[in-house]
Amino acid sequence: MNPLTTTRFTTVRSALTLSPAEQAAGDDIHQLHALVLAGFSAPNEALPRPRGVLFAAHRGAPQQDRRTRLLAAQPERILVQAPTVPRWEPLLASGRLIKAETFPVEHAFSAGDIIDIQVTASPVMRSFRTRKRVSLTAPDDASRWLQRQLAHGGLETTLDHIRPGQGIHVTGTRARSGDRITVVYRNMTARCRVLAPGTLKQTMAQGLGPAKAYGCGLLRVRHVP
Repeated sequence: MNPLTTTRFTTVRSALTLSPAEQAAGDDIHQLHALVLAGFSAPNEALPRPRGVLFAAHRGAPQQDRRTRLLAAQPERILVQAPTVPRWEPLLASGRLIKAETFPVEHAFSAGDIIDIQVTASPVMRSFRTRKRVSLTAPDDASRWLQRQLAHGGLETTLDHIRPGQGIHVTGTRARSGDRITVVYRNMTARCRVLAPGTLKQTMAQGLGPAKAYGCGLLRVRHVP
């Protein structure tokens, strides 16, 4: 790797283990988002809206409902990424979290590098009729969506190197309006070639695709020798 053409991405991540009560509350994706944001709140202050906070939940096997949809299991652990160091101590002291480990992460990217990516993503399209986002239900459509998103993010891949995962439903309720939230996510993987290291750095920081507030978009990267 040529240090003159290498782009470095640095961030802070936290691995959180939820208490049983928080796992149950995390069935509501709005509540799960609020838990993540609580790590960036000063004591006795209202929740801020920090920029650049991404997270991904580790869940058990999804269950099928009467409509043959796959429903997400409760979140057990969360990986959180942010440009600033969070404060998990109040959540640990109150018993909402069982464990919290915060650590630095650094990646070095050069054009031509081969990497494997994992991402919990919500593949969608814009409805021509309603202009609302509609989930892509066909695996091939989801794979093509990821290929386009990765291309915008400085990466090149082929459909043969994408594993789209299953479409899994999570729901929640917005606190102020009471509106119901439904997100369909997929745990997706791909092997990619780095084309634009600087663009990839931005994508790593900003996340991929929509529904970032609900556990989508955080890229996990492994360099392939």
